[in-house]
Amino acid sequence: MGQVKDNIATKSISGRLGKDLVSKVISGKTFQSKYPDRSQVKYTKEQLKIKMIFREAAKFASYIVNDPAKKAAYKKKNKYTVYHAALADYMALHRPKKPPYQRKKSPHY
Repeated sequence: MGQVKDNIATKSISGRLGKDLVSKVISGKTFQSKYPDRSQVKYTKEQLKIKMIFREAAKFASYIVNDPAKKAAYKKKNKYTVYHAALADYMALHRPKKPPYQRKKSPHY
């Protein structure tokens, strides 16, 4: 990843340019890199389930934000925006429950 120095045109720009270039601002410094190739990534069933839940959570949060009455009625949490609070609430309600942690028995006891 290359760092951009003293370039007025690309300083503090973040995002992608097509499927070729990605610009990131990290700690106030602008970096550019090749667009990541994620075509070989294989997701587990659990990861696919979480991705689907997150997609639905984003739709729910957008729905709340785009309806002025619902947005006004929704409670913000701390410093989070209504969108992020709605996203977190949806995820908390729909995320699969993890089984309780079970401690392995030590052979020393």
